[in-house]
Amino acid sequence: MIAGKRRSIFKWALIAGVCILIIAGCDQTAADPTQHSDSSDYAAEEQALQVDLSCPKEKTYFDLWLSHYAVLDIDPGNGETIYLKYENPDLVAYAISIDPDGTVSNKGEEVNAAMIDYHGEAKHPNSNDCPVQTFDGSWELKATITGSCANDIVRIHIIEEWVDPVLESDCGDAISPGSGLFSAPELDLTFNLKDKIPSDAVELMGGGPFQASYTYYLWPEDTKLLIDPLVPDSD
Repeated sequence: MIAGKRRSIFKWALIAGVCILIIAGCDQTAADPTQHSDSSDYAAEEQALQVDLSCPKEKTYFDLWLSHYAVLDIDPGNGETIYLKYENPDLVAYAISIDPDGTVSNKGEEVNAAMIDYHGEAKHPNSNDCPVQTFDGSWELKATITGSCANDIVRIHIIEEWVDPVLESDCGDAISPGSGLFSAPELDLTFNLKDKIPSDAVELMGGGPFQASYTYYLWPEDTKLLIDPLVPDSD
């Protein structure tokens, strides 16, 4: 019986993946990257790190910071429920380059994989073996990034892919769709280099069984990104 329940949970996980892909067609909402603690230390750092960004005249490296959050919360009925949350608690970054001709790419750059944590719970009231099933673990997320820079506007097409995802559970064996790459968000993003902190985001937060927020920040490589809760080292 519990094997069938685990297959049911994986079915809902696949539905979550489909929802993620649907987001690519939703309106993208610009994030507000300026929210931070009200402190004189922050203000002093911010003033010291003012950067005049523009499309570069020579090959220049940037970090594409990302923050992912997605929740699947479903009540199929008969007492069965499932709750799964995917997120990276701290911002992580992909390394990209912008060439003098405006070409944006992460091809040939060191691939910085994002580790996306997940946890959740499923209830199976009719199961004697596993009435409450918990999930906990992390998946590796990589990306293919292409785009262009012109008139200080950076346009990026990003295809993110889960690498060999396995949904770990405390009831029975691990659930896995198998080896290989599986789709995550595929998005078109736009960054205005004259913004205080160039950013773009897509959100689906209006309630319902699936909610998600994907936010991206474009910033020069090895430069502090002044966004709470993260202030990464410049080393």
